[in-house]
Amino acid sequence: MWQAREYHYHGQFSFSIGGHSYLVPLAGFGAGLALFANGFWNYRKLRVIEDTPRINIRGIPMGLVRVHGKVIGSFLLTSPVTHTPCYYYLVRVECWEERGKNRGWQTVHTETQQRTFYVDDGTGKVLINPQSAEFDLPSTYCAAFGPQARGGPYLDPSIGLAASPSEQELRAYAAKHRQEVRFAGDPKTVARFEAKYAKALEEVDNPLTGHGSYRITEHCLVAEHAYDIIGTCAQNPQPQDDHDRNMILKGQNEPTFVISGLSERSLETVLKKRAVIKIMLGGFLMVITMGIIITNLLKP
Repeated sequence: MWQAREYHYHGQFSFSIGGHSYLVPLAGFGAGLALFANGFWNYRKLRVIEDTPRINIRGIPMGLVRVHGKVIGSFLLTSPVTHTPCYYYLVRVECWEERGKNRGWQTVHTETQQRTFYVDDGTGKVLINPQSAEFDLPSTYCAAFGPQARGGPYLDPSIGLAASPSEQELRAYAAKHRQEVRFAGDPKTVARFEAKYAKALEEVDNPLTGHGSYRITEHCLVAEHAYDIIGTCAQNPQPQDDHDRNMILKGQNEPTFVISGLSERSLETVLKKRAVIKIMLGGFLMVITMGIIITNLLKP
């Protein structure tokens, strides 16, 4: 027979049934479910991309399309680390953390900007509105400093820089964004950033090697470079001329919108690996955590 069980609430986001805590198993089950769903989303995106062949921009139709060409336009950005002319950049600053058996790189700061641009494949050009796009771009720069650094900095040779950013430039970038975080007025963000990153700027001469391990990575949509665009073609509401009537953006009915610097084969391989890993890991987490929950419920 089923026995009566006591239900206890223990403060913030913690509860138990019959003396067994279920917060961690439920959190694990939720994480597994999210991974599982994201894996199927990547698989669906892979199938959409595989079923959407490249077409010439000159004959582009309305609806889901895939084009390939050089990115051009007047609204150039300059990336903050390598100073590369681009239409999108993402800079990520990470620090190495060790908490018991868990260790790895944790993001402490990100900066990103984007602009509209055109893609020209030689047969024509089409406007791209990159809002809400998924960017699959190789890194233009990556460097780690401190005890966990492995190898030297990486600089993408295709962007044409003779040398990597200097340590002084990296320090200036870090100092600039430390001030931006302070002025943001979020006490938790300020405290977290100061404790993990900005403290090094004040205590040591070399902020990136004298206090812990840090990694800086930059990704750019580089001007005059070729990329794959998979998105929905619609009418351009503000055409500049008769050859500017279309634009590619994220569709309302078809949400697939990918801007990729990978080759066609590499992109499909990456998506396939992501889908398989997330589906398997998510399913494993759900089975394990559900087993723990059921076992605890059946205990007298």
